[in-house]
Amino acid sequence: MSLVGRLEDLALPDIFQIISLSKKTGTLIVRSRAGIGMVVFKDGQVIQAASDGIRDSLGNILVSQGMLDSATLSQALARQQQQPDTPLGMILAEMGAVPAQTLEGVIRKQIEEIIYDLLAWEEGFFNFELGEILPKDKIEIDTQEFLLKTGINAEYLLMEGTRILDEKRKDQPRPAPAAKAPAPHHASYEPAKEEFRTRIEKEAPSKQITALKSMFDELRFPTATAEVTLLILRYASEVVNRAVLFMVKKDEVRGLGQFGIELKGKSADQVVRNIRIPLDKKSLFSTIIEDRRSYQGALDPTEANAFLANELGGPMPDAVMAIPLIVEGKVALIVYGDNLPEKRPIRGMDTLEIFMNQAGMALEKALLEKKIAELQKERE
Repeated sequence: MSLVGRLEDLALPDIFQIISLSKKTGTLIVRSRAGIGMVVFKDGQVIQAASDGIRDSLGNILVSQGMLDSATLSQALARQQQQPDTPLGMILAEMGAVPAQTLEGVIRKQIEEIIYDLLAWEEGFFNFELGEILPKDKIEIDTQEFLLKTGINAEYLLMEGTRILDEKRKDQPRPAPAAKAPAPHHASYEPAKEEFRTRIEKEAPSKQITALKSMFDELRFPTATAEVTLLILRYASEVVNRAVLFMVKKDEVRGLGQFGIELKGKSADQVVRNIRIPLDKKSLFSTIIEDRRSYQGALDPTEANAFLANELGGPMPDAVMAIPLIVEGKVALIVYGDNLPEKRPIRGMDTLEIFMNQAGMALEKALLEKKIAELQKERE
């Protein structure tokens, strides 16, 4: 799954906040006229960064700062030729040339410098790929040197980067733009622009990105559980033709709300609220609760799934999605969606999944505030 879009629709600070709060693992690649940048996240923390605008190598940094002499660097580079997959920092630490703590400090500072530079980019295209670290041959930048075992808090980088950017804008007003020939290493921007535009049209239309940003703002200050569930259905409408939100109980799931369900001679809202699917029977919902993971694909022809399709007016859909909302470590809600009756492909589920993650945290916050208010009331 991936999150693809334009920086004009979703700025890098917003992307950082989404990834950080969602605790996602993946690689963010940004292409603009300013260059190409890459940031690797692990559980929402930044562990790696690279940019073709900041090209100083780890060895040069250490030598220029007097932490390493040229002869030792040459020895380390010779060893690295024999072990091409081993980062230079690891080789230097094994040689005892530079303490591991010192190396980590230098790498952290370099990553911060790269991030602060990237946060100033206001136009271009981004692509966030969920999953493990992207192999270095996937991007035209050497990324292996600047990799941390312990990541940097993305929220800290965002706040500090925004502060530094604001100070620069105050102290150094932007001069009138002058015509400038593009740098050679930016020649790939135009084909990349077309490639990213194609991916946006296929995977995550700008309409979805704009909706995601807008609804994130609404999630920041939830006033009630009903407000959060309504936002979930609203955002689901950007992804599928119809959806049903189910509440998870101890032994069953119950219909809570819907949009897009059309039933002849019946109230769709009433039918949905009467749906009960036992969790002791094999179904899409029992699988979601057991795995605690989202699902997209065909609906297995089990008795419970057939009952669901029939209640929603049939026929059996050939492609569905289901995403759990987890609150305090338990699946509290599941949003189900399909594209009947048109049967068009489901696209943009990854952005809905990110939104559901945020909705879960918003509900946790609302529940915590409610408990605190009740405790304060008891003490009065």
